Amino acid sequence: MENYWKIVVDSYTGYWNYLVSEIAYPGWHNYFWWLVGLSLVVWLLEIIVPWRKGQSIFRKDFWLDAFYMFFNFFLFSLIAYNAISNVAVNLFKDFIGVFGIENLMAIEVQSWPTWAKLLTMFIIRFFGLFSQSVRHQAQ
Repeated sequence: MENYWKIVVDSYTGYWNYLVSEIAYPGWHNYFWWLVGLSLVVWLLEIIVPWRKGQSIFRKDFWLDAFYMFFNFFLFSLIAYNAISNVAVNLFKDFIGVFGIENLMAIEVQSWPTWAKLLTMFIIRFFGLFSQSVRHQAQ
């Protein structure tokens, strides 16, 4: 149990440190500032070319939408998701470890050359589309 508590604490502190560094250090590879910048661009486009005639600049629930944008991308992970998912992964690893299984990966795709990864992706995508079209034709 102490191990899981450490995972929760490490998840919170690690994600908090990540979030603070995202906000404090703007850069080209920084997701937080890209989200802010693209949101401002879209908002300016809404001002210049409004969806509806006479739409106000700060429409109803504008600030609520802004809050949810940051909540969904950053705060939700800080509050619950990151810690819960890390604990769940470790619980699952411990559970399968009881049966002597240490690694669930049957094939390590990361070791493949890029062309083989892309070919596999296209084949899987093709069969996904094929099975979807077969299901629709059957209906």
